[in-house]
Amino acid sequence: MQLTLRDFFMRLPLVTGIGPKTCVACWHWLMAHPQIQAITTATLDQLGAELPLPAERLKQLHLELFSHAMNQQITENLTHSGCLTIVDHAYPPQLKEIYTPPVALFFQGDLRNLQGPQLAVVGSRHPTNYALTAMRLLLPTVVETNICIVSGLAQGVDTLSHQVALAHRGRTVAVIGTGLDKCYPAANRDLMDTLAHDQLVLSEYPWGTNGARHHFPERNRIIAGLSQSVLVVEAAHHSGSLITANFALQENRNVLAVPGTIDGPNSVGTNELILAGAKPILNSDHIMEEVLVDKLP
Repeated sequence: MQLTLRDFFMRLPLVTGIGPKTCVACWHWLMAHPQIQAITTATLDQLGAELPLPAERLKQLHLELFSHAMNQQITENLTHSGCLTIVDHAYPPQLKEIYTPPVALFFQGDLRNLQGPQLAVVGSRHPTNYALTAMRLLLPTVVETNICIVSGLAQGVDTLSHQVALAHRGRTVAVIGTGLDKCYPAANRDLMDTLAHDQLVLSEYPWGTNGARHHFPERNRIIAGLSQSVLVVEAAHHSGSLITANFALQENRNVLAVPGTIDGPNSVGTNELILAGAKPILNSDHIMEEVLVDKLP
């Protein structure tokens, strides 16, 4: 039996013990061997020897990659969603640049939302009225300029960013930390269904996967990787939004922050980002001049 490269990358992250770093190492190896256009058991042995892969991981690849159970899992996922792999033409080139790009993304919605300029918007799950006012002032003009809003469908700032995009007939992408059949928080189920039908929802986790604490930092690297710039709207000192900002800095993205009051707990993180060199955002033009002028190829 043999697999196309696309089928291989669809299955690879689902193999027991195979994590993002191993997936990316396999991708780099195959890019260095362009003559290989199909994956067989012999290819696996060559890959395992040259990477090299630990014996246990190579054993799991042989056991699971071509198995009936894997066929069933892939069928189940493709019954409910599409799958975008790192060798597909539609895979965003800027996402390939990050340290550990996902080799497969399950999706519902319109992949055309991945084209053109992207702005990640992240922030507090419990925003103040100031944050909500700032977003309603800053984002509509950005959305109407055909900049796609990328966020994580979380409570608070994420939710409002998707809602602003919808309200102003713009484009938005939600990157979630569960399978596409799950919704966290549950209160966002209607919003998620709308995005899956009219916009785009992405996940690197297969159908049936529940949320786990480590999924959300992993999800944040994708949010940062898809975008030219990351806008942080309110973040406490140890906010998860700062994880996304750090990913953005590591991947040479622009980090933008809405300044806040010096005595507000929700403004500590954004003010510290500005102190460290993030661009303070005072109006919509400040966002658009970063996203549109410094647009990635």
